[in-house]
Formats: sequence, structure tokens, C-alpha cells
Amino acid sequence: SFNSVIHAYANTNRFSAGAPQRAKMAERVVKRMEKVFQSGENDQVKPDVVSYSAVINAYAKAAEFDKDCATKAMDILKHMVKMYEGGDKDVKPNKRTYTSVINAFARTGEAEAADNLLTQMKEYYALGDTSLKPDTVCYSSVIDGYAKVGGEEAGFRAEELLHEMENLYNQGDSDVKPNTRTYRSAITALGKSRQPRAAEKAEQILEEMEYMGSFGAHDLAPNTICYNAVIDAYARGRSMEKAYRAELLLEKMLEESAKGNTLIRPDTITFNSVINAAARSFGDSIVRREAYLIGLGAFKKIHEYEYCKPSSITYVLFLNVLKNLVEEGDARDNMAERTFQLSVSFGLANGKVREQVRKTCSPLVAERILSSNNCMV
Repeated sequence: SFNSVIHAYANTNRFSAGAPQRAKMAERVVKRMEKVFQSGENDQVKPDVVSYSAVINAYAKAAEFDKDCATKAMDILKHMVKMYEGGDKDVKPNKRTYTSVINAFARTGEAEAADNLLTQMKEYYALGDTSLKPDTVCYSSVIDGYAKVGGEEAGFRAEELLHEMENLYNQGDSDVKPNTRTYRSAITALGKSRQPRAAEKAEQILEEMEYMGSFGAHDLAPNTICYNAVIDAYARGRSMEKAYRAELLLEKMLEESAKGNTLIRPDTITFNSVINAAARSFGDSIVRREAYLIGLGAFKKIHEYEYCKPSSITYVLFLNVLKNLVEEGDARDNMAERTFQLSVSFGLANGKVREQVRKTCSPLVAERILSSNNCMV
């Protein structure tokens, strides 16, 4: 059938670079169906909500590779609404239709467009259309969109939507129960917002997840990704204690994972985020010294664990720690050289690491370090 062909285009290698082209081919099939039906040639091929929704879903998945695909998905939704309002009940958009378009906009970072669709769904539901009642997936996708956008307003709105979900759930609406993805996205949005005390708010959400997980809601227990998002929030934030707070979270993860809780076992991103928090630290000499020691400790630890290996970013970040927190001179140059040699031994001395060596060391020392390793390019 035509719908089978559309679904085939929509679901074949759907998250590959060829997805936009396959979505266009799926749309061509629907247009062919419209043409055949309107000509009277075959009244059995009239496109319905399943046909259009499948094309929208194809464009939604392709939006990751081509931002225009989100607009295409929205155009088809508008076309469906217009036909439905014109009397064609077979093409009434359903929750899946709206959710697909919301996902498309969320993937492209067009959070406000996704939020507007969520608002439309809430309005339709308030008017009595229970088929368009927003659920956890709808809300979470919008929050995820704000997490991708970043900025102060995005952080506020993500937090607002999370609280709206929590309030509705506490009032008995189980359809909007926040899940791990919801909380993680809200934490990330706060971390990128740069609003005052954003990291502290993010950690408060993490603590709420821990509390709920400890009382039986195991599906809401935070994982490594959630912890990483909070540590990253501190790294991006304005707190003079950012390195210290990041270290506390890392130590908790190490302690709990040692007890068998592998759900929050630190990974490369965890250690890199702690090092980054140290590199971005500011304040008096005492604060800066403490931040340096925290960054150094995380840098050493990542080389000690079998389950976690450094990346090239690890060396870039630690070189940045040296640049920002250690005074210029022989001590800094020597540490930078040892750091670079370590990256070479792991095969991770790429262009970004070399560039950071140049930023961290004096020009003559950087030239010597790089030339001795044939890394001047």
C-alpha cells in the first residue's frame, strides 16, 4: 500500500544523513496519493492522518541533518489542520502528529516553536479535545529544545515547564510524570542559562531525583549523565566555589559507584567537566590554589581507572588549568611539557592539544616542546 511505502521511507536508516532526501520522497508519495484521489482515478488511496503523520515523522527525524525539515513538518501539520477544519475528518492531527513536529523543532533548537505547539495542544485539550492532551514526551521534548538553545530565558522556561509537570502530576495527572530525560534536560537548560545560582538550582533538581529514587521511584534515580550536567552547570556558572562543588559531586559518584551503584559511575565527561570547572575558577589566591589542586586531582584520577580513559579534551582542559591558575614561568612550562608528553603517549596530541600548548607556554618553550615531538604543523 501507499502508506507502507511512506513508512518504509520514514524508517529506513532514519537517523542517517540521507534522511532528508527520504523524507522528501515520502512526501512525494503523499502528493501522488492526493493527485490520484482528487482525479477520481482511485478513491481508495485518499491520504489519511496515518499517511501525513508518517511523512511528518520522517521530516522530524531528518531535522537533525537539515534544519529546514522542521519547517517542512510544520507546513504539513498546517495543511492537515486546514483540511480538517474544511471538513475532512480523516486527516485530523493526533497527539503523535503534534509530538513529531515538537520533536523536529526541539532537535533544531527552535524551542519557542516547539513550546507554541505544546501550548496549542493544551488549549485544544482545555476545549475538550482529549486526544491532544499533552504527555510526558511532549513536555520533555520542549524542555530538551530549551536545553539546546541555552540562555537565561531558556533556563527560566525549562524550569517553569518542569514545575508545571510536577504540579500536574501531584494533582493526579500521571500522563505528565517527569522522567529522567525531563530532569536531565531541565538541568542542562539551567546550566547553559548563566542565570544567578543556576548551578545550585540544577543541583537541587538532582537532589530531588535522588530523594525520589531512594523512596522507590527507581526510574527517577539520577544517572551519570544527570550528574555530569550539574557539574557542567557549575563549570559554566558564576560561583567562586564552582571547582569545590564539582569535586564534591565527583567524590560522591566515586563513593557510590565503589559501593556498586554503577548508574552514577564517573566517565570521561565527568572528569573533564571537573577539570573545566577548575580551569574556569576565579577569585583570590586561596580560591585559585584550591581550584588548581582540584583540577590536578581530577586529571590524575582519570588516568588511574580502567573503566575511564582520558580524551584529547582532557589535556586541552588541564593545560587551560595551568594557563589560568599557575603563574607564568618555568614551573608552568615544565608541567605543560609533561602534560603534552602524556597526551603523546596516549596518542591524543591532536591539533587542539598543540594549540593549547601554544596558549599555555611562552612562544620559545612551546616551539621547543612541539618541535621535539615533530608537532609543529
